[in-house]
This record gives sequence, structure tokens and C-alpha cells, in this order.
Amino acid sequence: MDQQLAENLSRQLKISVEQVTREEYELLILQKLMDTTMGSVLVFKGGTALRLAYGSPRFSDDLGFSLLSPVPAESFRHSAETVAEASPQITLVEALGKRFTLFALYKVQEPYLPYAFSIKLEISTRTETWKRGLDFALRLLTSPVTPISPLAQVATLERMWADKQAAWANRRQPRDLYDLWFIAQKLRRPFTPDLSDVDTKSLRRELRKYLPRDHWRVIEQWIA
Repeated sequence: MDQQLAENLSRQLKISVEQVTREEYELLILQKLMDTTMGSVLVFKGGTALRLAYGSPRFSDDLGFSLLSPVPAESFRHSAETVAEASPQITLVEALGKRFTLFALYKVQEPYLPYAFSIKLEISTRTETWKRGLDFALRLLTSPVTPISPLAQVATLERMWADKQAAWANRRQPRDLYDLWFIAQKLRRPFTPDLSDVDTKSLRRELRKYLPRDHWRVIEQWIA
């Protein structure tokens, strides 16, 4: 993507140039990752999965997964290195195993952006039960910023609803609140956000960064 295209898409989608560029690289990384030996045992989940697989308006920074079966640390490292080959603008900063997580950090440097940005890849290694068709299914990942459209195993909305409820209860992040609201719309469930202990200034600031301007009114409706 060149600068002119990124700026045109930014105007059309009413979001920053960085978010437009980031999403293209997320899909590049996802496409390359799904082609590695790890691709068949990954389940894509979280806010980025909601956007690319289910059409959420909210842009996102990170790529989150669960495992269907264990992956050796060396295989993960090799896959992480292979993913960096998707573009000369992508650099693998680190790939390591943390407690209950396989973690990779990529730096992306585009000449038309004033600074580099990072994309985190986090794979939960916790023991979980995943049933095909009930908890995950094969879906096409798409975005208006790029024709790249990889296939991935993606958590179902029902499964992400449960996961996001747990996340909201534990960390109270604005992005989890918005994702719950979005999933509720898709599942046709009533949803009233509990903002009793939420800093509304932080809520507004974070969600405005990741939502197109014509979706900001959702935030204002909650705060009013």
C-alpha cells in the first residue's frame, strides 16, 4: 500500500492512516501464519477476529489465538520467523514462551509513517476445550483496506461472548465493553453497559482511537 492509497482509505473509512496501514499488515501476518505448520492448530479470537471475521467496526492492535493441540517452542519460533518474511517492512523483535502464552512481537516500518508500530501475536497455551462447529469454524478474513483474505479457524460469536464477559469482569477495558456490545447486536441479545467503575474519559479516548468517527455516537450514548 502506498501513501496516497492509505490516505484515501483513511478518509473513506474515517479512521487514522496508521490504523489502515496496521490492518493491512495484520492480514499479511495472518496469511503467512496460516500457511505455517502451526496454522492448523490455531483458533483466532479476540477483537481483531471480531473485525476481520465478523465485521466489527472496531480496529484492533493485536492478534490473539488459542491452541487446539500443543506446539513445541522451537516450532513456534520457526513459524514466527517465517511470518516476518511476509514483507521487508516487518521485523521480528522477539518470539518466546511466557507463562501460559507463546508471544511474538513484530515491528512494522512504513516510509510514509512518521514512526514504526508494533503488532503483538499472543497464543494462549492454557488447556481449553474447543469443539469444531460449536466453539470455532473455518472463516474467511477480510478487510476493506486490502484484497488479502486468508482462511482461518475462528472462535464462534457464542464462544467469544463468554470469553469477553470474563475479560470484562477481570480487566474492565473499554475495548472489551465495545466488543460485548457488538457481539450482543450480532446475537440479538439485550446489552446495557455497566460503567459504574469506568473512567469515562479513558473510555472515550481509547474507543475513539479504534472506531471510525461515525461510530463515536455509540460511546456518547453510553456516557450520556
